[in-house]
Amino acid sequence: MAWDSDAATRLGRVLRERRLAMGLTQQTLSDRAGVTKNQIQLIEAGRAEAGEDAAPSNPRVATLAKLCGVFELSVADVLARAEL
Repeated sequence: MAWDSDAATRLGRVLRERRLAMGLTQQTLSDRAGVTKNQIQLIEAGRAEAGEDAAPSNPRVATLAKLCGVFELSVADVLARAEL
């Protein structure tokens, strides 16, 4: 499967839904995961940078693992939920 904006959007949606279900703000998730709030904003938006024409986000496995650790989910579970 090729990584594209649709895949990035699905991943971002799954992460955002989990964050909200846990009652976390982006800042709280950022603090707990040890990543920047800006990274979370971009990943949830499915973009690599600000702007309408930005490339799709493609977070590093290490970043995704940190977020999943806070969510108490495996990376595999998150990817499955995003249908990736």
